[in-house]
Amino acid sequence: MMPKEGDVTTPRQCNFCGNSLAEYRGVLETKSSTAIDGEANQELFFCNYEHQADFHAGKTHTPYA
Repeated sequence: MMPKEGDVTTPRQCNFCGNSLAEYRGVLETKSSTAIDGEANQELFFCNYEHQADFHAGKTHTPYA
């Protein structure tokens, strides 16, 4: 899977497992939450949808042995 024009190729770290992956290859989740001083955006990044689901399910990452 090669990047297309406009894809973000900056490496990001998965919020679940900690692996580094180019942003266009993973899942970027942006949430807006109300803060005391207005709106604050929070971005989460995951290697794949499975890691996203596991993160929100409260699971912890167990590295392969």
